[in-house]
Amino acid sequence: MTVNDDAIVWAFDGHDGRDEGLAALLGFYQSHLAQLLPEDSDDPFERIVAGMSDDPTETMRSHPRLARLFPPALADERASGEFWRNTVGDQARARLTAAEAVQADLASWEGYLPVRLAAIGDWAKTLGGLRLFWYAELAGTDRLAQPSEEAIEANPALVDLVEWLGFLLEDLME
Repeated sequence: MTVNDDAIVWAFDGHDGRDEGLAALLGFYQSHLAQLLPEDSDDPFERIVAGMSDDPTETMRSHPRLARLFPPALADERASGEFWRNTVGDQARARLTAAEAVQADLASWEGYLPVRLAAIGDWAKTLGGLRLFWYAELAGTDRLAQPSEEAIEANPALVDLVEWLGFLLEDLME
C-alpha cells in the first residue's frame, strides 16, 4: 500500500491552548536560531559574502540551548570548529524552515490539526529540536548529559515540558 504525501497521518491536539503554547515556544526557538544566520540582503552577492565571512560558532557555543542542537561532530576541537563553521548556518536555516512550516500549520487550524505525510519531517525536526533546546536547561550541553536530581526537582514545569515534547515526538513517529 502506498500513502501519498497529502494523506493525513497524524493530528496535533491544539485544544486548551496547546496550539498557542507550541506557537510561543516555536517563536522563542526561531528567534534564537536566527542569531546563527548572517544578515539577510536582497543582493545575492552580499548574501554570498555574508555567508562566507560569518562564523556563528561562538554564538552557538556561548548559548547552552543552541549548543545542545549542534553537538561536536568530531573529537578534535579544531576539526570540530571547522565543521561547525561550514555547517551550522545551513543546519540552522533547515531548522528554521521546518519551524516556519509548523508555525504555518498551527496558524491555519484550530483544535485537532491534521498533519500530512509531506509535513512529518518538518514536525519531527521541529519537535526534536525544541526538546533538545529545552532539555539543555536541565542537563547542560554535553551530548550524553543527564539532568541531576536537583535540576529535576527545581524545574518541575520544565521537566513536564520536555516530557510533553517527547510524548508528541513519540506519538508522531508511531
